[in-house]
Amino acid sequence: MEIVNGYPCRDCADVARAKRNIDPAKPEQGAAPKPEPAWVAAAAAAGVPQRLLDLYA
Repeated sequence: MEIVNGYPCRDCADVARAKRNIDPAKPEQGAAPKPEPAWVAAAAAAGVPQRLLDLYA
């Protein structure tokens, strides 16, 4: 048993899923969503248009 990206893994298939941010216990749910960087939320709160943010992301 080892821990990869915070997921407990029992075999190499679980390790492969965990490396892709898929919970080995619930693989049907798919990959966990990645959080937005803090600067994107701050820029949106400041009124910067989303299209402009897409240019820099």
